[in-house]
Amino acid sequence: MPKISKPLTTTEIKNFKPKDKQYKKPDGRGLWLVVRPTGAKYWRYDFKYGGKNLSMSFGVYPEVGLKEAREKRSAARELLSKNINPISEKRIKKASESLTLQNVIDEWIDLRKKSSSIATITQNKRILKNITDWLGNIAIKDIKRVDIISALEKLQSRGVIETAHRLLSLINKIYMFAVTKEYIEHNIIADIDKKSVLIPNQKDTHLAAITEPKDIKQLLLDINSIGEKLKSDISTIFIFKLIPYVFVRSENIRLMCWDNINLEKGVWEIPKEKMKMKVDFVCPLPKQAIDILKQIEPFSRHRSRFVFPSPYKNDRGVSGATLSDTLNKLGYQNKHTFHGFRSMFSTIAHELYKEHGFHSDIIESCLAHKEKNKVKAAYNRESKYKYFEEKKELIQWYADWLDRL
Repeated sequence: MPKISKPLTTTEIKNFKPKDKQYKKPDGRGLWLVVRPTGAKYWRYDFKYGGKNLSMSFGVYPEVGLKEAREKRSAARELLSKNINPISEKRIKKASESLTLQNVIDEWIDLRKKSSSIATITQNKRILKNITDWLGNIAIKDIKRVDIISALEKLQSRGVIETAHRLLSLINKIYMFAVTKEYIEHNIIADIDKKSVLIPNQKDTHLAAITEPKDIKQLLLDINSIGEKLKSDISTIFIFKLIPYVFVRSENIRLMCWDNINLEKGVWEIPKEKMKMKVDFVCPLPKQAIDILKQIEPFSRHRSRFVFPSPYKNDRGVSGATLSDTLNKLGYQNKHTFHGFRSMFSTIAHELYKEHGFHSDIIESCLAHKEKNKVKAAYNRESKYKYFEEKKELIQWYADWLDRL
């Protein structure tokens, strides 16, 4: 039978004197007080894990008293009963205490990269920058609700209401992730009353879009005057010249790359990583679009991989905010969004189907929409060249229709 150690007393601990060599006194159940030749005393806990004899420090006496040392021993024994190495747990806890908000966001972003498009990741980083610029270097455990609320109020004071809503949604997901990883114990974002903090978002479920021919004509005329009226940079000017003819999502045209375009064949291949539906997409380019791309080619191909580089940095595309602001300045706020070019094509193509002769499957394919009928989708598998010739003909018809306006 193993020898049972007599528990130490506070008086004994105080009276232990240093010797020529280091020595230790047992408190029982693996807990020892170690006395060094210098007179310094510290707590050590010995235990077995994975068939090995291990030791860990519980701190220096008297900073860590007898009662606290025993509490640490009990906590370590509880972990061992669950087959958890208390040394590893201590390291994880110590690391999590120093984790900054930026550290957690970076880990969350890396995880998201496996399931989200490059465009989505880029947008998430841009939105989160509104909070990381201010709170990024602070330990996530030290951030208070009022800090998050202040960041949201700053955004709203600048008039970017929708971004504030998106930021709160993203930061909530990040805090849920941090709780799951046990970096923090509680999601403080869950305690924020959204209605009390955020200004109601007036964004409609169906994004505003112009669909009447006479209004579309005026929109096209206004687009052609962007350079003169607004003094916009060349990338913005040419994005708006091109978007009516290709009607893709904002992220796709902003991050359009020269490597994905074949002007001779009139083809723009968008990899699935950049697509909302995670499916490779081939966009046939009408003659008008090819002419526009040839016009901007001398200005951007030599300086950036992006067809429409940002006027500030060549390694990134034009921002989505720039496109929205441009439409607003042209007088289309609450009348027509950038996404509205997609609705514009869809409405005209469906209303005038007798003129072009293509059914709704072709129209939806031009918009890179997935087949909603699961049975039909199972037998009619997706392919990036599916309906390519039909799409090419329909898109050219639509481009010619726009020009006739």
